[in-house]
Amino acid sequence: MDAFKRISPIGLLVLWAITRAWAIGSGMNVIPYPLSEYLFSDVQLYDWWSSNIADGHFPINDPMWQYPPLAALIFFAGFLIAPNTVGFVVLAVIADAIMMAVLVAASRKQHHETFAPALIWLSAPLVMGPIMFGRFDVFPTLVMALGLLAATKPIQAGAWFALGTLLKVWPGLGLLTVKRSQFVPALSAFIVTSVAGSVLLKMWWPGSFSFIDGQRSRGLQIESVGALPYMWWNATSAVVKTEFRYGAIEVVAAGTSLASLVITGISVVALTRILLWRVQGKIENAQAADVALLVVLIAMVTSRVLSPQYNLWIFGILAVSALTPSENFALKVKLFFVSAFAGQVLYPFAYVSYQEGEVFPTAVQTVRVVALVALTVISWRELSQIAKRQDQTQQVVSAIS
Repeated sequence: MDAFKRISPIGLLVLWAITRAWAIGSGMNVIPYPLSEYLFSDVQLYDWWSSNIADGHFPINDPMWQYPPLAALIFFAGFLIAPNTVGFVVLAVIADAIMMAVLVAASRKQHHETFAPALIWLSAPLVMGPIMFGRFDVFPTLVMALGLLAATKPIQAGAWFALGTLLKVWPGLGLLTVKRSQFVPALSAFIVTSVAGSVLLKMWWPGSFSFIDGQRSRGLQIESVGALPYMWWNATSAVVKTEFRYGAIEVVAAGTSLASLVITGISVVALTRILLWRVQGKIENAQAADVALLVVLIAMVTSRVLSPQYNLWIFGILAVSALTPSENFALKVKLFFVSAFAGQVLYPFAYVSYQEGEVFPTAVQTVRVVALVALTVISWRELSQIAKRQDQTQQVVSAIS
C-alpha cells in the first residue's frame, strides 16, 4: 500500500502503456504468448460480420451472434477504422483509457490517498490475460462503471445502465444498485433510453434482437460452474461428449438441461431476494458498487457460460468499489485475482486439454470456480448483514413509535 501511495499520475500512465503494449503485442503475435493465435480470434469474427454489414447483410440467422444490437455498431465502427483486427483493438484501447481516466478523476474527487481504483483496472490484462483486448467486454464494463459512478444521479445512472443493456444485457442488473428513493427516475431514464435506442437500432437493422432466440437455445458451456461435475467425470471415469454450439463448447450429456434449469432457478431466487431487500429499503446503506458486484457475480456463477473475458466485468466493478471499500474488500480482491488468473491459465493454454479430460486443467478450473463462488458467498453475507441491521433498526423504530 505504501508503494501505491507513491505512484503519481505519470507513473500510472507509464504502467498503463507498458501493460497495454504487452497485452496487444501478445494478441498480435508480436510478443511470445502460448497459443496467442486464439486471443484475438473473436475479433476476426467481428470483422467478418462488419464486412457483411457494410454490404447490407446482418447476422440475423448466425448462431454465433450472441450480442444485443448496439454491439454491432461498435464492431462496425472498428471495421471502418481499420480491418484485420486493428480498428477494433484501437477502439478497445480508447475505452480502456477512458476507464482509467474516469477512475483517476473519481479518486481525486474523493481525495483518495492512493489510486487503488485505477491500479485494480490497470492490473486487468496481467491477471486475466491479453484476451481483455480480444473480446468486446471492455465497452459494457466502461458503461456499467459510469452508471455506478453516477449513483447519486439516478437519471444519468438509468441511462448508462440502459446503454449497457443494449451492448451486452448484464449492465441492466445495475438497476438493482439504485436506492429505493431514486428508483423511479432511474427506471424512467432506463426505459426511455432503452426504447429510443431500440427504435433507432431497429431502423438500422430490422432483425437486431434475433440474439434472444440464440441465448435461449444455449446449453451448458464446459467452463460454467454447472458443468464442473461433468468435466471432473470426464477427467476421471468416463468420456463426456462436448460439442461446439452457439459460439461455445458445450457439454452434451444426460442431465445438462436439468442442471441449467437448477442454476437458473438459483439465480432467479437470489436476485429476487436482493430486489425485495431493495423494495423494502433494507439495503439503502449499501454502496452501489458492492450491490453491483454481488448481482453480477450471481449472474456469472449461475450462467450457462463462463468465458474468461467475463472477468473484466468484475475488474471494472471492483475498481469502482475501491473508492469506498468494504470491510472484506482486500479478501475479495485476492479471491477474484486467483480466479481470474486461473482463467488465464485455462484459456488458451490448457483449454483443449481441459476439453479432453486431463486432470491438471480440470483442477485449474476448479480453483477458478471455487474462488469465484467463495467471492460470491462473501459478497452475499456482506449485503445480507446490511439488510439484517436495517431490519433491526426498522423494528426498533416501529417499537418506539
